[in-house]
Amino acid sequence: MIADYLYIACESGYYEKADWQDWADHQILTKSQVEYWIYDVSLAKDIVELGTAVCEKRIEERYYEENNFSPSDATVGYYYLQFIDNRLSLRNIIDKLSNEDDPATGSSIHYGVNFYDIWKKVYADEKQLDNPLFIHKITGLCEPYQHIALKQLEQLELYSYA
Repeated sequence: MIADYLYIACESGYYEKADWQDWADHQILTKSQVEYWIYDVSLAKDIVELGTAVCEKRIEERYYEENNFSPSDATVGYYYLQFIDNRLSLRNIIDKLSNEDDPATGSSIHYGVNFYDIWKKVYADEKQLDNPLFIHKITGLCEPYQHIALKQLEQLELYSYA
């Protein structure tokens, strides 16, 4: 599931262009053989080209390997990691999570709370963003998802040494 993990980290914004290129370049420089798609990742100029580079590998992985987590749950985890690293503001994480708050995405975040409703409350009263109880509520909802993103990051790192 390595191509899937890489794409999710990038699509969520956790990895940026330099990160995915460094990851691919490391594979190319340290391994005697790499799969073709890794060269394409190294050369990808944006997220669209990255998606094209990993597309076939992601399909192959999903056919042959079992993934225990939905991509949307992993994305929520990456958003939370960016939030605790101060790379996303509270408002931004709420905006992004309201996009993930859809049963069709496969994310289980919508079972806890409707982020669109939270977004409407913030839009109506910006002071909510400074309320410690509100911040604690968002943190409590998102924190469990970080372990999915951390596991995927660990697998990306381990792949480098396989």
